Amino acid sequence: MAEEPIQRNLGPKKRLTKSQAISVMATGGVMLILPWFFPTAEDSSLSVVKTIVSAIGFVVLCLGSYYRP
Repeated sequence: MAEEPIQRNLGPKKRLTKSQAISVMATGGVMLILPWFFPTAEDSSLSVVKTIVSAIGFVVLCLGSYYRP
C-alpha cells in the first residue's frame, strides 16, 4: 500500500496584510529607482552608496512579494 503524502507548508509562517505588502513593495521600488535620478561620477563613494541603496531596495521589494497574502 502507498503511504499518504505528507503535506508541507511551503512559504512563510507569518504573512503581511495586503496593504502592508503593497507598502513594503512600493518602498522597495522607490528605493530601487530613486538613485537613478542623482548623477554621480563612476569612481566616487556616492556611486557605491547609490548601488547599495538600489540593492537594498530590490531586497525589500522581493521580501514584500514573498510575504504577501
